[in-house]
Amino acid sequence: MRAPLHGRRGLLALSAGAPLLGFLAACALNDAPRRDFHLLRDAGAGAAAPAKAPAIERTLLLDLAASPTLYDSDHMVFSADGISRSYFQFAQWSERPARSLLRLTESRLSAAGPFSSVALSSSGLRGDLLLTLRLDELYLDDARRPGRVRLSFTATLLDWRQRRLIARRSFSGTQDAVTQDAAGLAGAASMVLGALLGELVDWAGASAAAA
Repeated sequence: MRAPLHGRRGLLALSAGAPLLGFLAACALNDAPRRDFHLLRDAGAGAAAPAKAPAIERTLLLDLAASPTLYDSDHMVFSADGISRSYFQFAQWSERPARSLLRLTESRLSAAGPFSSVALSSSGLRGDLLLTLRLDELYLDDARRPGRVRLSFTATLLDWRQRRLIARRSFSGTQDAVTQDAAGLAGAASMVLGALLGELVDWAGASAAAA
C-alpha cells in the first residue's frame, strides 16, 4: 500500500532535514561547557609497606561521621579571598570526598595496619573497634600564589563492644597546587591525603594497643 502523499512529503522533509539537525546538535555539543570529574587518590599508597604480622588481634570497623554541609557533596571548593568559599562551576569530584576518604582509609589500613582485619561497618562483620572519620575541610586557597590545598579530617576510635572512647585526633595538612584549578586541587589533595593516612595508620595502631 502506498503511503498518502502528505505522509510521503513528511518523510522526505524529515530525511532532508536530518543532516541539518545533526549539524545543529553537534554545534550545540561543541559550544556547551565541558564538566570535568576528578578523583581523590591516596598518593602515598605505593610507599605503604604491609605489616609483617598483625600485632593487634582485633577487627576494626570503619564508618563516616556527618561532614559540614559545604563539603558533604561532590562539588569542588575553592576560596578566592581566603575567607569565603565557592564551588567550581564545571568541575566535580567523581565521588563525595568523604566517601573517598573512607574507602582509601580502609585500603591503607588493610595493607599496612596492625589489625587482624579491617572492614566497613556496613559489611555485616562483628567488630571489636570502630573508627569513624569526619571530613572537616577540603578546598583550594586561591587567594595566594601558588594556590594551596587545605585538607583536614577528624578520627575517633571507639571500643565498640564496651561503647567506650579510646582516642580522638584531628589530622590536617596543606600542599601547594601545581595549577590553580580543579585539577590542581585534586592533585595536591591526593598528596596531602597520602601523608595524612600514614599518620592515621600509626595513630590508630598505637591508640588501640594502649587501650
